[in-house]
Amino acid sequence: MSKILSLLVLTAVFSCNGPTQPPETAAPAATPPRAAAADTATGPVRTARRYVSWYAAHYKDLSNGFILNDDGQDSTKFYTVDFPDTEDWLRRVQSSGTVSAVYLAGWRTYFRRYDDTLRLHPQNDGPPAGFDYDFLMLSQEPDTKVADLQVGTFTMTRRQGSYAHVQARGPKHETWQEGLDFDLTQQADGRWLIDKVAVPDPAL
Repeated sequence: MSKILSLLVLTAVFSCNGPTQPPETAAPAATPPRAAAADTATGPVRTARRYVSWYAAHYKDLSNGFILNDDGQDSTKFYTVDFPDTEDWLRRVQSSGTVSAVYLAGWRTYFRRYDDTLRLHPQNDGPPAGFDYDFLMLSQEPDTKVADLQVGTFTMTRRQGSYAHVQARGPKHETWQEGLDFDLTQQADGRWLIDKVAVPDPAL
């Protein structure tokens, strides 16, 4: 009887002091899905903002003399594209760290096309065809545009895989609003770079 009583007492003690459930093990820390999504969303927006900020800081140092023979000193000479100057401009823009090889190739194609246009239709007076606006702000009044965009909003309106579309809009004025649209792709190293910049469709 005393043995049975001793067994009951030991069983009761073990039941009280022993683990009631398996011990918890610490799980490895994981990045919260929400934070990852936020970083993905802000990457394209951050690049578009940097593009505008970089322009604001450097536009006075950027060349805009892309045309040869436009000094009006010799009426027998016609406009041609100064390709060494356009390449220097492209290198400066690339140094912003915001544009892709696709963006740079697009401007090289543009310069070649308008050089052909100037050869087919010789011109030595007035603004050269295709060179009468700022190429980064896509405007004849870039100062106004960059000032508005710097205090405006940048919104990612579309994202599909490694492609994103960002809209930059300045404050609304009575009859107009400054804006730029950006197409971006994510590079192999994870950076979001601009492939194309466009003026918004007025109908949208």
